[in-house]
Amino acid sequence: MGEYTVATVAFETHVDRGFAVKASYLKEPNQADALVELFKDGQLHRQFFFPAYKIWNIAAHLSDIVDSELGGNEDGYGIAASHGF
Repeated sequence: MGEYTVATVAFETHVDRGFAVKASYLKEPNQADALVELFKDGQLHRQFFFPAYKIWNIAAHLSDIVDSELGGNEDGYGIAASHGF
C-alpha cells in the first residue's frame, strides 16, 4: 500500500455481524486519502485507501458493506463511494 503516516483516527464503528471498520486520516503528502480497515471478528480482513472527504459514507453504509462481504461482491463499497444523486 505504499508509505503513509496516520494523522488521527476519524472513527471506529460498532460491530455488524462480526465486522467493524476503522478509518484514519493521513498526514501529508497523503492527506487527500484516508486509511480504511475492515475487521472480521477482531482480525484485519481488508484495508484500502478511500477519499478522505467520503469516509463517513463507509460508516453510514457499513451494513451494505457487510452484505457485500457476506455475498462475495463489492456492491456495498460502490454504494458508499457514490455521490448519492
